[in-house]
Parts: sequence; C-alpha cells; structure tokens
Amino acid sequence: MRIIIYALGKIYEREKEQIDWSQVTALADKSIHLEMENEGVPKITPDQIKSIEYDYVAIFSNQFYEEIRMELAGEYSVPLDKILPWTEVVKGKKEIGLQMLEAYGSFLEAVECEKILDAGMRILPNHYLTKTQFFSDGRIILDGILDDEAIINNCLYDNIYESYKECKDSYDAVLLWENLDNIEAQLNKLWDKKIQTRYVLLSTGYLWRGKHTGETADKLLQKYGKVFRISNIWGILWIIDTQHREKSEDMHIYVAMHKEYNMQANELYVPLCVGGFQKSGYLNEQIGENIAYLNPKINECTALYWIWKNTDTEYVGLNHYRRYFYKNEIKSIDNRLDRTNAADILQHYDIILTKVRPMGTVTVYGQIYNSIDHTLCERGYFAMRRGIERHQPEYLQVFDDVMKGHNTFLCNMFIARREILNDYCEWLFSFLIEAAEETDVEGYDSYSRRVIGFFAERMWTVWLRKNKLRIKEMPYVAVK
Repeated sequence: MRIIIYALGKIYEREKEQIDWSQVTALADKSIHLEMENEGVPKITPDQIKSIEYDYVAIFSNQFYEEIRMELAGEYSVPLDKILPWTEVVKGKKEIGLQMLEAYGSFLEAVECEKILDAGMRILPNHYLTKTQFFSDGRIILDGILDDEAIINNCLYDNIYESYKECKDSYDAVLLWENLDNIEAQLNKLWDKKIQTRYVLLSTGYLWRGKHTGETADKLLQKYGKVFRISNIWGILWIIDTQHREKSEDMHIYVAMHKEYNMQANELYVPLCVGGFQKSGYLNEQIGENIAYLNPKINECTALYWIWKNTDTEYVGLNHYRRYFYKNEIKSIDNRLDRTNAADILQHYDIILTKVRPMGTVTVYGQIYNSIDHTLCERGYFAMRRGIERHQPEYLQVFDDVMKGHNTFLCNMFIARREILNDYCEWLFSFLIEAAEETDVEGYDSYSRRVIGFFAERMWTVWLRKNKLRIKEMPYVAVK
C-alpha cells in the first residue's frame, strides 16, 4: 500500500515509531516546515495530494478526525474510501474499543430501539458491567445469545439464551461481532432461525485483505436490507435496515456553492452556484428570475430567492456546500439526512431547521455587532428595522425582541413544504431587497459588507415567532 500520513501533530509524534514506513509515500499537513524532522519521505501540503499516486490518506487526529475527513473529501477531492484513521496504520490499534461501542449505543438510541439482542456476548461485557452504562434508558431490554467466546454477565443482560431457537420475541436490533470472513454465515443463521429484527449492526476495520472494506461489505450485506455505514477513528459501523422503504416524495434540497467543492450531489441534493461561481452541469442563480447582484450583501438569501421563483417541488430545502443536516446526533459525513428520513420527519413536523443556537450573555444583535465593523452593523440594523416597520409593521416588536434576545436559528438552512417556503419568502423579500439596496457598504471589508445577510440569517427566528409551526431542530455540520 501507498499511504499519505496527514496531520503531523501530537498523535503522529506519539505513534510514529509504530508506523510501517515502507508503506508511507508522503507526509502531509497544512503547515509544513523545513525544520521538521526528516523521515525520508516527501513533505507536502494538502493541495499537492492530487499530484502524487497513493492508495490511502491516513488522518492522525482524534479530536478533528471528522472535520479533516470532510475537508479532504470536499476541498481536496480525496475519495472517502481512500481516507483512513491513524488506527489502521499503527500496529496493535485495530481492536473493537469503547469508542466503537459508543457509536453502537448512539445509533440504537437515535432510532429509539427498545429491545436488542447481543449475538455472541463477546464484546459488551468487556466494557460494561451494567446495562445502564450502555444505555441511558434503563427500560431498554438487552438479551444475549451465548457462543464459545461469550462472557457471562447477568448484571448486563435481561435474558441469556443458549441459541437463537430459544428466542421467542422479535427485536429492534441485533448486534453482531463477526468479521467479514464469517459474517454471511452468521447472518444466514439469523434468518434461518426467523429472528425478526429491524436493524442488524456490525463493525469492521477499514481494510480487509488489503482493500477498503466497503468494496466487499456493501455487496455482501445489501441482500439482507438497505445498508448504511458510519465511520469513526476506530472503524466502520455497518447498519442493515431490513425493513427500509425508500420514500418517493417530490423533494429537492438545494446546496448553495460559491466555490469549487467536491460535494455529494444526487437526486436529493442539488448544487446551486451563487456569487458568480459557475460549474458545468450545475444550476446557476444568474439564470431565471433572480437577485444575484445582491449576493455580496445578502449571502445565500439570493439562492433562497432563486429557489422560490424558479422551482416547484412539493418539499424544498436549502443547505450550504459545507453544511448539511445530520440524521441524528451521530456527527459523521456518512450520516447526512436523506430523503426517507426527511420525509418521515415532515409527516410529523412542518419544518426542519438547525438547532437553536444559544448566545449566552451576548444578544443576537451583539453577536453580529462583535463580528463586523460596528458602524456598518448599526447601518444595516436600522435599514432592516425600517424595512420591517414599513412593510411588515406587525413584526416590528418581534424583530426587536429577537435582536435583544439570546437564541436564534442560524445558517438559513431548512427543509419544508413548498407553501411554507412561499409564505416565508413573500414576507422576507418584502423588505430585505430594499434594505440591501439602500445600505451603502463601499469602503468596508468583504466580510462586513455582508451585514444585511447576517441580519437576514436571523429572520427565520423572527418569522416563526409569529407563525405557529411544528419545528424539528436537527444537528448539522458546522465546518468553517
């Protein structure tokens, strides 16, 4: 294998003696210094990765692993299946650890599993003494099936069975611990014994027989159901949804892009170029009815306007090229909200928004004021307030309350039914265009010039205070 080691920080320094240097093609970091110790391989910056041949890029970071992974995939076009955590290239770091078990627990909690079967009882008892250590909800039932390597722990399991035949109930999830060499036999045994379950979970490393596990696992597992995966530094959590039904709702989530970025476009996520950026095959806000000329002032609100005027899907959303909703609290690039999850949520809610951002002791207005030129902030504030007073006077008090408050929705990210978008945009653009046009930003830095856009970002909060909607707050990627 040809490996590029990325991020030359504390973990790299701690673990470099355990690296097989015969496989290392280059060392990469955003800050490459001549005085760095010479390991006998080239030192490169991330934008040089595309110019050399490699099989994998190994990230030597724990805290920023997911953020770096997203950056490598998006900014530097490294395929996700060519990105590894450092644990895959350092000797003795491949065992299933507590971090991977926490990923199991997070998923089971996110999909609200109530009854779970641990097939094998080999791993959980090594890390958990009681059930409430694994699940925060003590009402969850955890049963176990013995195998030759099982670890007995009656404090952890509600029921322990000798075989699948003894299991009389259905389960929300079954936990497996086989490697890919044996997993098909284990899955067939599960199905042969007619164990009813919605989810089957198993974990693997990133590499299997010298290749990325995904090349084999996807093909092997998909005959048992819809396959999802969630990656972290300790491996891949594979999720088989045996009852998955793809939703067919007429839905597009438009992704505002103002620069080149390797985003994961598909039938749901549709790139929309803004701010003068153009790319062949992508939609462009300058074509059709638009206010593209205001983009330097109001940011992605020009994309919002374009979507309102030029599209007609029943459900519609807006994301950013580096920001999108997660399905749940598991923060992984693999866990992006999909059509089925969004459709399920919108059966019970009117709109999906980012989680409310508490500002602490700083007010919503103060947060903007502290981040840009103060004079221009005041100018933009009064332009917005005058516009609301002139065109939407019944919202003026709400606007004042939000600006003085300490909580807001951010990013202009949403997914909702078309009629909600229409109602919001009729309201927003009745004053926003005017406020942007009358605010003189000449002579100020490019960031401060976006002042009206920063106030516009808080307008979902203003509008929703006067409109009683069922709001689903979702976690989202927050990469700068």
